[in-house]
Amino acid sequence: MQQSNLIKIGLDASGGDYGEIEVCKAVIEVLKLDLDVEFSLYGDYNLIAKCFNDLNYDYKTKPIKIIDVKEKIGMNDHPVFAIRNKKDSSIVKAGESLRTKEIDTFISAGNTGALVALSQFILKPINGIDRPVVAAIVPTNNKPMILIDSGCNVDSKPEWLHQYAKLSDIYYRFMFGEKPRIGLLNVGVEENKGNALTLMTYKLLKDDNSFNFIGNVEARDLVYGVCEITITDGFAGNVFLKTYEGTATLLLKLIKDQIKSSFISTIGGLLIKSKLKKLLSKYDAKIYGGAPILGINYLVLKCHGNSRSLEYIYTIKQAHKLIKKNFISEMSKNFEV
Repeated sequence: MQQSNLIKIGLDASGGDYGEIEVCKAVIEVLKLDLDVEFSLYGDYNLIAKCFNDLNYDYKTKPIKIIDVKEKIGMNDHPVFAIRNKKDSSIVKAGESLRTKEIDTFISAGNTGALVALSQFILKPINGIDRPVVAAIVPTNNKPMILIDSGCNVDSKPEWLHQYAKLSDIYYRFMFGEKPRIGLLNVGVEENKGNALTLMTYKLLKDDNSFNFIGNVEARDLVYGVCEITITDGFAGNVFLKTYEGTATLLLKLIKDQIKSSFISTIGGLLIKSKLKKLLSKYDAKIYGGAPILGINYLVLKCHGNSRSLEYIYTIKQAHKLIKKNFISEMSKNFEV
């Protein structure tokens, strides 16, 4: 295997809630799969090296580079301020590596706003795109659904939402190999429902024949898989996503509490354990990998802040797949008019 043919994957080693150790575990497991990849880990050199040493892994003999950075962008940092002032942070350093093609993709569980700011001001949107956007995948009772915008731009314009529909349509076909149904999140399914933003967006989506727009959809129907892509502004999208996540967490807790409430119910829980585990796995979003930032000429993938090694592994596989299929160049080619 020629070194020059390796896919160069950049990882934010210090961005997640659980630190460098989970990233290092993921790198070790992926290298066991013998994929044609090499890794660049951005973070505190000493902490990353210590994690590999604690895991009894000789990283120096593997296709692993450690890019030492002295600054860190925290979850509470103002995104634009951080990008402009913390030049020696993992996010900014990796962004520069993407621009100079030292890496082919960047994966981070760090500050979402900072990643979007990086995409807007350093990596730059592709021609015809006003704002990059994060495409979050949400499990449903049918097929996986892309929720876009999931929180990047809380104040949106109709033309932005139209752009998101086109971008996410391309991404869904790359990921899942089929043409998705696109719905517009609204307070009713009727065409004349909604506020000024949804009314104007509806017309733009309806008049565009390049994708399969099915009209307005209501939040209560999304979990049943009424569409594969849901278009909304970042404010409503983020409220829906967090309500969905909170409800799912609560229901799971209630089920566990009931199972543990008595000896009989505990026995019953053991009897249905395998079926319950299979059911819950269907709603595990981590199996789809990270959420890409669409609308730029680079592949940036955002993991959850509380990601463990398994989610990093899925995201690395996702990045590998998208790079192999030339997703970025094909997306730009399909989008440009």
